[in-house]
Amino acid sequence: MKKYVKPGILILIAVLVGMDLLGFNDLDSDVQMIIPRVDTAMLGNSTVAIASSLDLDEPVPLDQELTYEQVDAVVKRAIHLDTSAENLAATIEPGDWVAIKVNIVTMPLVINGKKQTNFWYSGRPHWGQATDLRVVKSVIDYLVNEEGDASRVTIVEGGAEWTRVGESGTDPAQTEDGWTVQWEKFDNLTYVDIVSEFDGTNGITVDIVDLNYDDWVGTDGVRAGNPLAVPDPNQMGIGGFQRPEDGYYISKTLLDVDKLVNIPAMKTHDTPGVTLIHKNYVGTFMQRAYGDRGNHKGKLHNFIAGAGSGQVVAGFIDLFSYRPTDYGIIEGFWGTEGKGPQWGKDVNHNVVIAGGDPIAADAVGASVMGFNPDDLWFLRYSAAKGFGTYDLDNIQVVGRSIDEVQRDYEKTPSPNFWGWGNRQWLVNGPYEEDDLAIEHVSGEADLRPLAGQELSGIAWTKVEGVQIPHERHVVLPDELMANRSIAYAFTYIYSPEAQDGYLYLGGENGLKVWLNGQEIFVKDKVVVDTSREKVAVSLQQGMNPVVVKVRNFYGHAGLSMVAGDEDGDTLPGVQYLLTPEAPVTAVGEATSATPNDFSLGKNYPNPFNPETMIPYSLPEYTHVELTIYDVRGAKVRTLVDRQLPGGPHVTRWNGRDDSGREVASGIYIYRLATPGAEHTGRMVLVR
Repeated sequence: MKKYVKPGILILIAVLVGMDLLGFNDLDSDVQMIIPRVDTAMLGNSTVAIASSLDLDEPVPLDQELTYEQVDAVVKRAIHLDTSAENLAATIEPGDWVAIKVNIVTMPLVINGKKQTNFWYSGRPHWGQATDLRVVKSVIDYLVNEEGDASRVTIVEGGAEWTRVGESGTDPAQTEDGWTVQWEKFDNLTYVDIVSEFDGTNGITVDIVDLNYDDWVGTDGVRAGNPLAVPDPNQMGIGGFQRPEDGYYISKTLLDVDKLVNIPAMKTHDTPGVTLIHKNYVGTFMQRAYGDRGNHKGKLHNFIAGAGSGQVVAGFIDLFSYRPTDYGIIEGFWGTEGKGPQWGKDVNHNVVIAGGDPIAADAVGASVMGFNPDDLWFLRYSAAKGFGTYDLDNIQVVGRSIDEVQRDYEKTPSPNFWGWGNRQWLVNGPYEEDDLAIEHVSGEADLRPLAGQELSGIAWTKVEGVQIPHERHVVLPDELMANRSIAYAFTYIYSPEAQDGYLYLGGENGLKVWLNGQEIFVKDKVVVDTSREKVAVSLQQGMNPVVVKVRNFYGHAGLSMVAGDEDGDTLPGVQYLLTPEAPVTAVGEATSATPNDFSLGKNYPNPFNPETMIPYSLPEYTHVELTIYDVRGAKVRTLVDRQLPGGPHVTRWNGRDDSGREVASGIYIYRLATPGAEHTGRMVLVR
C-alpha cells in the first residue's frame, strides 16, 4: 500500500506558473501567474472521516456491490464519525438553504424505448462516472429527518453530456433526462423520485435546479452586465487563475444558497489527475451565458487562446472561489479508473470520505486512490487561496485509516500521469558540438555547482519552468542552448529516507543523466512528456545530485524529471533543491520537533519582489501577532493575529498593505509578538 505522509517540513517551494495568454482580452501575452508559497501550518488542522463497507455489522469486501441499506449505513457512519467543529450538523444552521452538488456526466438515456449508446462512452454503462443516487438519498434523509435545520434542500448540477427534456435543442423524442431516468445500479432510483419522497418532510422543501438552465448573474444583476470578478474570500491577494481580469458569469442559485454540500464520485481524469470535490465545479460553469447553447464545458477549457484543456484546473479553482464547498462527501461505491473520466473502467470501492475542509477531503480522497496529494495542481492552487490544507500531517483521519481502504487506481494514460516534478534547474551552456559522448568539461558526472559559479567561463544560471498544469517540462533559454549545442543542467533530489523508485525523463532532444555520480541514462532523442523515459533508481537518504547533459539539435530544448513510483506518483517526501543543504524548518532547526525558544528567522528572499517568507518558531500554543511596518513606524499589514500551536511556522507577505494595494520599494520592518516576547527584523522590497 502507498501512503503519502510528508515529513515534518512545512515549507513548500514557490512555483511559477506561466500561462499562454496571447489574445486573452487586454492581458499581455507574457503574463505569468504565481502560485504563492503556502505555509500549510498556517492553514490549521482539519478532520476527515473515512467509512467503508468493512464497517457494516456484517462486513462486505470493498469490491462487492451493496444494497441501499448498506450504502446508507456507510454514509451515515462517515457523517457521524466527524465530530469536529466543521462537521455537517454544525455546518447547517437553522433556516439554511442547502445546495447538494452532484455529478452527472453521462446517463443511461432511452429514446423511443432504445438505449442511446452515444450517451454511454464505448456503448456500455459507466456507473462510476456519476454520483451514486443512493448516497444523495442518504444525505438528504440525514438533512431532513435527522439534522433538520435546513429550510430547503436543492439538488444542483449542470450536466455536460445530456440536455433536459422540454428544453430548446433537446431531441423531441427524448422522454428522459439525468433527473428522470432510472439508474439501474443505484437501486433504480431517479432524482425526481428522491425529491418526491422527501419534499415537505418536516416542513423542508426538497427540489432540483438544473444549473445549465439557471439564471446567471453578471456585474449588473441577473442576466446583465459583464462577468463577475473572481473573488478572493480569504484575502490572500489571489484572484482568478484562468480569467484574472474578466471573471465569470455565475449561477444565481449558487450565489444565493446558504450552504453547499458537494458529493462527487471518485474518478481519475486526464488533466487534474483525479476528479473529486474541486473538479465537480466544472458542472457549475454557465456556458449559456456566453452564447453557447450546448451543455458541454469546452469553453471553460479554452478561454485562454492556445491553452486548451490544461486550463481546466485553473478554471474550476476560479469557479470554486465564488461559492466554496462547505462540506464534502466523496463517494466511491462506484468509481472510475484508467482513462477517465469518460473512457475509464468502473470499479467498486465502497468507501465514503467526509469533511468540512474540501482540500483536506480531496487530499485524503486522492490518497485513498493511490495518488500523492503533492502532485495535484488543484490542491496547490486551492491551498494558495486559503481554502484549506492538503498536508496529510495536518489532517486528522478518523474512522478507517487511508491504508485500510486504499486502492491504487490505474492512472489515465493520456496524457501520461506523472508527478509534480522538478521546476527549477541550474543550467550552464552552451557548448559547441551536440555530441553527448564528448566530455565538454572534465568531471562532468561529479559537477556540484552553485548559482553564479563559473564553469569554463560560463556562469551557472537558475532556470524555472514556465508551465501549464499537466506539463512538467522546463524550456531552457535560447542564450543557454544554441542550435547544435550542449548544456548542463543540475539539481538535487532530497529524499527523507533511502527508497527505490524511478526517474521519469523527457526532452525534445538528447539527454545523458548521472545520479550520485553514476550514469543512469543516455539517449540521442527523447520526446517531451508524451513518451517519458522510465529509469529504475535507488535514492539514498538525504541529497542525491543529478547532472543532466542536454543536447539541442535544432530549435528550443528542454527537459523534465520526476522522481516517482511505479505509476508516476512522486515518491514520499521527495523535494528538488538547488543547494546541497538538506531541507530544514523555517528557523534552521532540523525536522519538526517543537522548539524550546521563541524565535524569529530572517525573511527569504531578501531583497525580494514580489513576495517573501517570514519564518519563526513558538515554544507552545499561544497568541501571535505578525505585523509589517514601514521605516516611519506606520503599520502596513497585519499578517497574523490569532492563536497558533507550538512549532515552526512560515508566513508569506506579498508586498501589499491591508487594503490589498502594492506598497512601494523600500525598507520594511516585520514584528513578531506574543504575550511574553517580541522580535523584529528588516527586509527590503525592490520593485
